[in-house]
Amino acid sequence: MDIVEALVITGLGVGVVFSGLILTSLLISSFTFFPSLIQWFKKPKPEATVIAPVETAVISPPADPETAAVIAVLLEVEFRLKLPLLEGRFTFRK
Repeated sequence: MDIVEALVITGLGVGVVFSGLILTSLLISSFTFFPSLIQWFKKPKPEATVIAPVETAVISPPADPETAAVIAVLLEVEFRLKLPLLEGRFTFRK
């Protein structure tokens, strides 16, 4: 085997590897492309859309200040418990 045959075999090997990588990349990207394409075809036609009647919103009476304070504290605790642990552990202080 001379140098020309070795370079041809090397070039073919590199070509096969990179074409396999490109095909794998296209296959992975098709996992998001085809479902969105199917949803685009399933969209209803503009003339077939029916507009539902708008209902008026019923506003409940405002809660008393103590209830609102308890709800606010519970929401704050839930928010802080879901934060990433950047500052250390969350503890309750008096």
